[in-house]
Parts: sequence; structure tokens; C-alpha cells
Amino acid sequence: MTEHFGHAVMPQATHDEQAMEDHFLAMRLWTIQNMDPLDKRLVNEVIVPEIEAKTGAPPKSSAQMRATLEEHPFHQYWLSLSFFYQDQIWRTLGASVDRQYDTLANAVSEQTAAPRGSLTLDPGLAIPRYIAAFDHHRMPGSYHVDTSAADFRAGALYDRFASTYLRNLNGGWKNDGRGQTLVAHLRDFYPDLKPRRILDLGCSVGHSTVAIAAAFPDAEVHAIDVGAPMLRYGHARAEAMGQAIHFSQQNAERTRFEDASFDLITSSALLHETSAAAMRNIFAECHRLLRPGGVMAHVEVPPRHEHLGLWEQMRCDFESHYNNEPFMAALSRVDYVATSVGAGFSAEDVIVGYRKGVAEARASRDDFFTQGDPQGRTLLGSWYVCSAIKTSGLN
Repeated sequence: MTEHFGHAVMPQATHDEQAMEDHFLAMRLWTIQNMDPLDKRLVNEVIVPEIEAKTGAPPKSSAQMRATLEEHPFHQYWLSLSFFYQDQIWRTLGASVDRQYDTLANAVSEQTAAPRGSLTLDPGLAIPRYIAAFDHHRMPGSYHVDTSAADFRAGALYDRFASTYLRNLNGGWKNDGRGQTLVAHLRDFYPDLKPRRILDLGCSVGHSTVAIAAAFPDAEVHAIDVGAPMLRYGHARAEAMGQAIHFSQQNAERTRFEDASFDLITSSALLHETSAAAMRNIFAECHRLLRPGGVMAHVEVPPRHEHLGLWEQMRCDFESHYNNEPFMAALSRVDYVATSVGAGFSAEDVIVGYRKGVAEARASRDDFFTQGDPQGRTLLGSWYVCSAIKTSGLN
């Protein structure tokens, strides 16, 4: 028996596959609910006093306590569990995708036989090292490994993982919570924006792109990524969901589009996958590509170093040191306003802050805050947003 949900190219799960997924998801939830609080107590009640006794001052950052913490057996156990359930979820889903690969290949072909949108690949594109050097999120093969001229496995695996890992916390099987949150932000701060042409950067399989396209049905929507298998799958996925999106394989730092050719440029959880230098290049490219009066809007993972306690800092650092997200900790310290200004935007035109994640786009300034979520959901249930309008060239 196989579970059926989602769109026409979404990998399905047999009863046994779903049971295995549920097992490791339950292990993840148990670890979060039971082990995380104990590990936090270990930091605050054992590690901090120990370091203070040795140095005469408590640690001010997670970096000052990392070595001491990682020598502790309980923290080692916490690390092992966190590795284990993550890797086993990938393993279970990968086997499921491989089982039905031929069936999915037929579905991909059917959905793209008479497309509304388009797909343009560049086999000669150089994959940036910050993508090529890691299996991001410990995903085997990451986003870009391509095994054939029609390979879509990475996209199918990522789509299934994203909907499974967060379940209903980020838009259910659509996994479009970031896209919906981004649209809500645009409706709040740029209510008169009626983009004719939109570009979504680092689109992966188009989770957010589809939501953005649906919110602006009269716009011509383009989406780029460096991973060919993600784009092949994303193209079929968008067609299955009734959206005309033009996918192309490009580097967001240096695209092939003309100057001043877009009214809205977006990204969703792209920046934490890139280096600091790449982020500066991406913001500069946004400024180049926007028409005067156009808007860039980036939704990112929420941790901000200045709003985190020591254990929360360590949890953020865990992503960089162990979950193959090497730039996440650095991004939590980035000055988004300064980066925007360096790219050519005016400081007074930049908006930066948290937004509560939403399942459907709604305009509410109560969902936007700048000093951390007052309900304590800075790490869960919120996203971090940076947006700016290009005012240069306006009369």
C-alpha cells in the first residue's frame, strides 16, 4: 500500500517506508523535547561555571565554551543522536526515491511534454565551491550531483525530505512557508508593488517560487539555481502545480540577465548556503538587475547572534560545524544593512527583521519584529527578512 499526496511528481511512500520515516521523525522530536533542555542545562549549570572557575569570567560566546562542552559525554550523546536521525531520514527517503525512480521519470516527462514555463540548463556552469564542497544538510550528493542528462533525483529527494522533515511547520507538503512569508512581507511594506517580471534566486525545486508566482499571477517569473537535477525536477513540479515558471541554471552572483530587467528579486534560505563574499555579490547583482522602484526581498534562517543565549549560539554553530551548513553561524552575525548599502541601496530603504512564518500570505505588521520574537520563537516559527527598494534612478 502506498500513500498518495502532493503533486504529480512527488515521491510517494509505502506503508513500511512511512513507518520508517515516522520512527526517525519521532526520534528527532524526542531529542528536541527531552535532550535539548538537558543539554541547555549542561551548558548553563556545568560548563559556564567550569569555564568561569578556570578563567575568572563566564564565556561570552559559544566559541569560548565549545571545546569544553564537546569533551562532556552527555553532549557527545546529544551530537550522536542528532547525526543519527538526520542521516537515517536521508537514507530512508533516498531508498524510497530509488524504488520508484522509473515511475517518477515517466511523470516528469509527462508534466514537461507541453510546458507553460521553460527549462534552460548550462552544462558548462562552474559550481561555486561553497556548494560543490559540501553535502548540504548532510544530503547525499547535495543539490548539484548529476548522474545523467535527465537526472532529477536530487530534486525529488529534497522535495520529499523538506515536506517530511518539517511536516506542517513550513506549509505541509508544499513546503512553501518561506514563500508565503515573503509574500506577506511584500504586502505589508510594498503594497503598491505590481511586478511585471520576477526573479527567484537559488530556487532549488521551487517551493517558494510557486507561492510567489501564485501571488503575482500576471508576472513573468524566472527562477535560477546551480543544480541541474533540482531544476529538472522543479520545472516538472511547477508544471504539475499549474505555474508557468522559467527555470535556468545560473549562478546568483553573476547572472546572464540584462541590467534593470526585473521589478522583484527574491530568495528563500539561499544566503546561509553561500559565503560572505558571495552574499555581497548577490546583493550587488540584485541592485544591477532591478529597475528603479524595484524591490529585493530575502527570507533567511532566523538565528541572530545578538539575540541568542549561549546554548542557542551553540545550536546555531552546530549547523556550521556538523550539519554541513558552514556559513550559517557567520550569517547570524552579518550586518544586512551594511551589505545592502555596499551593494548600492540606501540605508533608509532597507528593512531588516523577523517575520513569523505563515502558511498563507497575510499582511500583518504584528508578524514583523526587530528584536527577537517576544514569544520566544526566534529559532522556531520565524524567518529573518531583508528587503530594500532601489530608489536610484527615480525622479
